[in-house]
Amino acid sequence: MATIQQDRGYVSLGGEAISTIATGAIQELKLKVPDLQIQTTPFHITLITKDEKRNLSLAALASLAKFTSADASEVGTFHNLGTACIKRNRGDIAFIVIIWVFGQQIRKRLGLLPKDFHVTLTAKDDHAIDKSITCLRDGEFDVQNASLECLNHLTFTLHNAGRYLDAKAYSQELLLKDPESSKGWLRLADAALQLEEFKVSMLAYAQAWQASENDKMSAYTLKMPQKCSADTEWGPLLQEEELAQLESVPKQIRQRLLKPWPGNLRQSIADMGVPPSLCLEPRQHLFIPDSIGHFALPRFFRWLVPFKIAVMSTPRNGRDIRALSSDSIGIRTILTLTEEEPLHESWFNARTKNEFLPIRNYYPPSIEQMDIAMRILTDEESLPVLIHCGGGKGRAGSIAACYIAACGFGKPDLQSNEWQPAMSAQDSISKLRAIRPGSIETEQQEAFISKWVSVLWKRQSLFPTPVPEPRACALDITGQLDGSVDFLMLVGIPGSGKSWVAKSLLARDPRWTYVSQDESSRSACETAVSRAKGKLILDRCNTSAADRKFWLQLADAKNAVCVLFDYDTELCVSRAQQRADHPTLPPGSRVVNAVKQMTEQFSAPELKEGFKAILTVKSFEASDDLISRLSPSIGLLKFPRTAHLIDLGALGSDDILLPSAPMPTPGCTVVITEKIDGANMGFSLSSDRQLLVQNRSHFVNSSWHSQFKKLDSWIERHREELFGLLNRDKYFPQRYILYGEWMHAVHSVSYNALPDRFLAFDMFDRGEGKFVNRDTLETLLNGTGIHITKVMEKRETIPTDNELRALVQQQSAFADGRVEGVVVKIEDKSWVKWRGKVVRGDFLAGNQHWSKNVMQENGILATDMEGLDITSRD
Repeated sequence: MATIQQDRGYVSLGGEAISTIATGAIQELKLKVPDLQIQTTPFHITLITKDEKRNLSLAALASLAKFTSADASEVGTFHNLGTACIKRNRGDIAFIVIIWVFGQQIRKRLGLLPKDFHVTLTAKDDHAIDKSITCLRDGEFDVQNASLECLNHLTFTLHNAGRYLDAKAYSQELLLKDPESSKGWLRLADAALQLEEFKVSMLAYAQAWQASENDKMSAYTLKMPQKCSADTEWGPLLQEEELAQLESVPKQIRQRLLKPWPGNLRQSIADMGVPPSLCLEPRQHLFIPDSIGHFALPRFFRWLVPFKIAVMSTPRNGRDIRALSSDSIGIRTILTLTEEEPLHESWFNARTKNEFLPIRNYYPPSIEQMDIAMRILTDEESLPVLIHCGGGKGRAGSIAACYIAACGFGKPDLQSNEWQPAMSAQDSISKLRAIRPGSIETEQQEAFISKWVSVLWKRQSLFPTPVPEPRACALDITGQLDGSVDFLMLVGIPGSGKSWVAKSLLARDPRWTYVSQDESSRSACETAVSRAKGKLILDRCNTSAADRKFWLQLADAKNAVCVLFDYDTELCVSRAQQRADHPTLPPGSRVVNAVKQMTEQFSAPELKEGFKAILTVKSFEASDDLISRLSPSIGLLKFPRTAHLIDLGALGSDDILLPSAPMPTPGCTVVITEKIDGANMGFSLSSDRQLLVQNRSHFVNSSWHSQFKKLDSWIERHREELFGLLNRDKYFPQRYILYGEWMHAVHSVSYNALPDRFLAFDMFDRGEGKFVNRDTLETLLNGTGIHITKVMEKRETIPTDNELRALVQQQSAFADGRVEGVVVKIEDKSWVKWRGKVVRGDFLAGNQHWSKNVMQENGILATDMEGLDITSRD
């Protein structure tokens, strides 16, 4: 028992509890210093000295009385850190170092400075010496056995005393004992902030927020990173000098600090609308953590709106794209403005898409191009967005400044009836240059931002008033339409939908020859039409009868069909102004002029001109009908049977045995993967972009069979990733099929180390009629939670029979036993050219068909297997 008492002019904590720890300490000291002179007065912890009490105000004395009254029982917890003994000529001084947070809080309430609490043990004392934890010899304070509360109170006390290095050190000791301690992360963050280690502080506040125990802590740990953001970039993005800062932190804590921030924290910070103030130089690189250390991003990356909009110079390669789309940054859309340098399609995976809005170097966008950019930047499905041009200053700066002028740094309000720009053009330019020096490189770009703001004030809206699409209506057919069409002439003004239909047909049936004057010259089109064999699509406006007659004669087709796209001029202009990367009519005034010119020249096509049929399209539904009529039917595509390379005793009566394997041609690679034993499954999209799941020749769901009972829940967890993989062709929703094995149930091989219930092994491209190669599949799946089968070997030649026998004796990557078999593929730089398989001869031995037994579940690991290497190796 301990109480706060007033005695002889000072205030102290005394009682049996104090006497007990003092007695114990004295007994230990006597063993080391037998002649130690012990004080005779009652042992106590001085809370307020005589001089301090004498100078207290009446109000402070009244407040103090609440803690010293007879009925006051709350004294808090005090911690004994150890005993110090200091040699003096006139007698040794010994005392117990005490941590007492409640006492410090009383002193703070009374307006007094922090105090080194202690229990004096000896008759001799010196009030001038330091009596904090630093007086203890090494090992005197047993950190390893200290309680979490003791370490928390110690860190708090050191911080209040302004001893931030010590506070940081002991907060780390607390976190090493309990990585989930919200107070440990909070103490580390507060100490690092005082030490101006802003990156450590911000990252520690993020961890404290995730572990916070109450609303007050959540609010505090959400607010404080804003203070850090004046000196460091948001999230686990590191400046070069911050790499060393983090190296001073223990590895276990550093790994936790550098973990990607969760979505709810990122969203909460974005919603705060914090104006950025950190200024980085154009040639400065930021780093993110990766598997082997840190990866340097292209220069001049900055969050404009935290976790929503970023600006940067041009990505250098696919590795940059993977870094940008990683969980550390999370970019989902890359807005490319470099007319001279589009990004390679092969760089992008299921997590990240590329929007190409070509703008000439040193020039601004048009108003219509800016409208397109704003649609992307305000689309929740597209965020976070990275804007880039060559250096990240001129074109990207123009887009960024226009966004700031319109929306500021907060969440854009798209619903307000009284909308107006957030700030003037000059203010937006100034704010951008304050954080991104050198932004807005030319007078034209600066003038455009003023023009953009003026347009917004006139509109009183972020976007122009949309022109509605016509209601659904049927495809109108005049004449005779059958499957023998060999020449399809498209007729319509710009923006009427000709290219969409043409490319949709081409994606479904590569037998079409596509000729477009948008993508080449008239003379090149004439040559292509005159030489075309088979089925031909001519994608031009073809608005006059004379024009159509010329092309019909040039094509010399037997079954020519005209498709007339009949839409209002206003709608066509609106559509054409929303085409980001049209090769000849970029959004702007040229669109209006072209539509006007083509409308004036237009004459309706007639059968007598030489067409077998005229198809009139007046709605999206009519376009879909047209595409369906002129394309091969699309149904369930069962995964093709794979023939056996050799018979090891497992061939069934309906299996195919190859007489020999082909020789790989130069430039091809032989890829050998583990064959796993599950239910063959394919994921694809329907024509209306709904997810379809097939097992062999059937579409399935969770209720189709007991082994698929977890299917629906698995799909919900991976729905966004599946759509990212499959929904990559805007013209052909059904184009891609992701094949793999559904591994929920034990078939003939029991697995106990599966990373998930579904493992992918192939992707089919209906448009090309081919399977993508392993490198492409890995790139597409990189960064998703969808796992893939194991690559066992890459080589230049087909394995010999003996090598194949040895391969099927290897241990499975997903089980304690051997592999079921192997799949051998010959691949070129893009596609699978050939495949075969080998199945272990005894894998079915002693087993009836799995479906006739009681279903057993395979072992699915609770978390992803860290360190499991299933990617290919050169």
